[in-house]
Amino acid sequence: MCQCQCPISSQTFEKVSGASLKGAPLSALYKGSPRDASVTRECLYRCRSSSDCNSMLLSYTGYSCKKSTLTSDGRRTDVAVTNPPSATSYFEKICLTAPRCSRLWTFERVIGYEISGFDDHTIHGVSSRIQCEDMCLKERAFVCRSGEYDYAFQSCRLSSEDRRSQPSSFRAAFGDVDYFENQCVTDGSTGCDYEEKPDTDMERVDAILTANTQSECQQLCDSSRSFLCHAYSFREASATCMLRSDDTFNLRNSATRPRIGTSYYQRSNCFDLKLTCTDTVMQLVLKTREPFDGRIYSQSEPHACQTYGNKQTITKFMMDVRGQCGVMLKDEDHLTNTVVIQYHPLIQQKGDRIIKLYCSLFEETNRTLYQSFTVNQGLEPAVTSVVNATAPTPNLRIRITNANGSEISGTTRVGDQLYFRIEIDEDSVFGIFARNMTAKNGRGDVQIDLIDENGCAVNPRIFPSFQKIPNSKSLQSRFQAFKFSEDPVVRFQVNVHFCLEECSSFPCGDQSSYGRRRRREAEEENIVPDYPLVMAIVVEGSQIFDNSTWPDRYTDDRELEMSDELVCTTKTVVVVSSLGALFLQIGLLAACGTCLLLTRRDRRPKYSEDAASTVTETLPPPFGSNVQHTRLR
Repeated sequence: MCQCQCPISSQTFEKVSGASLKGAPLSALYKGSPRDASVTRECLYRCRSSSDCNSMLLSYTGYSCKKSTLTSDGRRTDVAVTNPPSATSYFEKICLTAPRCSRLWTFERVIGYEISGFDDHTIHGVSSRIQCEDMCLKERAFVCRSGEYDYAFQSCRLSSEDRRSQPSSFRAAFGDVDYFENQCVTDGSTGCDYEEKPDTDMERVDAILTANTQSECQQLCDSSRSFLCHAYSFREASATCMLRSDDTFNLRNSATRPRIGTSYYQRSNCFDLKLTCTDTVMQLVLKTREPFDGRIYSQSEPHACQTYGNKQTITKFMMDVRGQCGVMLKDEDHLTNTVVIQYHPLIQQKGDRIIKLYCSLFEETNRTLYQSFTVNQGLEPAVTSVVNATAPTPNLRIRITNANGSEISGTTRVGDQLYFRIEIDEDSVFGIFARNMTAKNGRGDVQIDLIDENGCAVNPRIFPSFQKIPNSKSLQSRFQAFKFSEDPVVRFQVNVHFCLEECSSFPCGDQSSYGRRRRREAEEENIVPDYPLVMAIVVEGSQIFDNSTWPDRYTDDRELEMSDELVCTTKTVVVVSSLGALFLQIGLLAACGTCLLLTRRDRRPKYSEDAASTVTETLPPPFGSNVQHTRLR
């Protein structure tokens, strides 16, 4: 008997993503179609009921599976994972003595890997990996989420962490070690936000369902009972919701592919939260996947009661019940407070949390009960534990819009009137100012300065100083689109600083800009360094014409705007009109010349006797002498 030959009630499966068993003879088990709701479920059911199916290769793109009588016992190195991972998964029957759960498979296995430094329990003298997995299911001192089996030393290491809660510690192991992950527990990454990748999909689908909205699809993923759903895709055009047990944490980004009209979502920004209370202190313990360097503070007293992360995965926040932390007594038997957890030390972003905390008081001890708090589940009253699971929009953002306020899409033209906006939520306790703004070309080797250190425009004709939008905390600058020579990409970078409440303006010649902190803010120690924002646009230049179609006269957009009356014509009409005007000018010149000659001819003198006598009589005597004239004959 092999390991997989055991009672049906004890049989389950172990999965290796993106793998196959080398040298294993395969025979057809099931052939489905893209319309099947779950090829994974159908294949596993068929393999479970087949006595000669000890392992199975599932093809996600072929909607089919093949079975084999062989397993990886004694040949673990034959379980091959391609790079990038193929659109297949290898499933192997295993027999466990511990009660199996309702999942389609109980463990996921990664050959040659481990989580370094997070062993909660180590047992020596364990004869097999299957026995180590049994121990994980039977562990009661803590929730066993993962384990490692060392074949050489026959040791079993169990952990309350997994590769998603500690991704930076998941690495290739030294020696003959296999990592396995328990699928019979709820996802340890509670309080998760979903990261969106538009126009992206993954060729690995474990279940296809119908959903009318993206939020409905997400609920189907969160409530999945057949497997731990770590990612999903939603296609709005066909109301299709595709659930997955795999994501880029275990398959890397190479497993995704472009697909227009489909958005891919996977869990990210996850944390665990625990709350303990005494009659004087509420203590919040935040455990994150990655080192936390953000900020935790009381919503009602953000500056008097706060703490900053020191780049550790565990962060503690102490709230004095009788101090300035906003802790309130509710109904004489509950302590309550609302805290904000944000991943950046200064600004709120998508994925940050606003959480309401509760502590129950007991009259006989006047102390609070230890409570385990998670964002998704909460405490009693559970419905109101989470005020807002996700901040609706980022607190700080930049937009480049046209005159109508619509964001520009695609490309814009040189000279188009644009607005560069730096926006912040109006209910924020901070004001903003902008300085040290530059523009670079797409290659990054050419740069011009737009706004200086004080927030003043270097050349207002290119880019004016930022001004406050009326009745708003946001800033904007109105400018005309420009571009670099031979490069259509213009990449803006601006440094944004924050002031408590409001920033004061700085004089810049005839105008003022919001580019300097208030003196009081400049002297405070907790002001965070400038926060850089980057945005790129594509700007088209003037149209280039081929010589064969070059116009007789080029008129740009500015001339069109200044001209009241323009008459369009053809090249033939222009040539004929020019020749006609030339002949007319020649005729006018000829007529003028003829008239001039005729006029000169009429004015020539006629030499008759009377004329000669008249002439000589009217001439004065030379030098005043008295000369007697005689008539000519």
